[in-house]
Amino acid sequence: MRKKPTVVRPRPTRRGRADPFLRDRGSSPVEFAVIALPMLLLTFAVVQTGLVFFAQSIALAAATQGVNGARGYQSTVAAGETRAEGFLSTAGVGLDDRQVVVTRTGTEVRATVTGQAVTVLPGFSWTISKSAHGPVERPTTP
Repeated sequence: MRKKPTVVRPRPTRRGRADPFLRDRGSSPVEFAVIALPMLLLTFAVVQTGLVFFAQSIALAAATQGVNGARGYQSTVAAGETRAEGFLSTAGVGLDDRQVVVTRTGTEVRATVTGQAVTVLPGFSWTISKSAHGPVERPTTP
C-alpha cells in the first residue's frame, strides 16, 4: 500500500479562510521601491512650484515699491531703485541674482525686477521678471 504524500496547506483562520497576508510576504519592499521615486519627485515639484510663485510675488512687490519711490513729485530714478533694493533686502531669500531697473519719462515710471527663483531641483533655473508702472506726480491745470 502506497502512502499518499502529505500536502502542507496554510492553516485556516477562525473564519475558515487561509490568512491572506501569508501570500503577500515580501511584496512591501518592492512596492515601496517602485512608488518612492515618483512620490519624492512629486513632493519636490510641489515645493518648487511654491518657491517660484513666492519669487514672483517678491519681484512684483519690489517693482511696485520702486515705482512708488520714483513717481513722487521731483523724485528721481535713483530713489525708486533704492526703495526697490531696500524691499528686496528685507524680503529674504526668495529671489537670487536680482536686478532692478527703473525708468522715468515725463508722465510715467516703470520698474522691472528680474532674478532667479530658489531651486530645490538641481539643474533647473527659473528666471523671474516682473514690471510695475504708474503715472508721475506732477502739477496739472484743471
